Amino acid sequence: MTPYQWGKGVKTRPREFPPSVLEIVTEKQGGKFCVYCHRFGLTTPEEIPLVIDHMQPLAKGGDNHWSNLQWCCVSHNCAKADGRPIRYKPKWAR
Repeated sequence: MTPYQWGKGVKTRPREFPPSVLEIVTEKQGGKFCVYCHRFGLTTPEEIPLVIDHMQPLAKGGDNHWSNLQWCCVSHNCAKADGRPIRYKPKWAR
């Protein structure tokens, strides 16, 4: 299986993502940064970890394919997991 096929249709959270899949996500996104911070014109500080985010959550039918993944800071990922819309800057930027 190639990195471009990995995770297609798999709806359970993996223990970790293969580095080759993470490289594809980074390339697709144009770099490794939080997509939500970027929308606000912010650069996520280095001390704020970036995590892989499922654009369509697994619980709502998403899968682990690279096309459903993006980089997200922990602050925005937690807000999204709580069901809050991402309409605001993270706390560290206020």
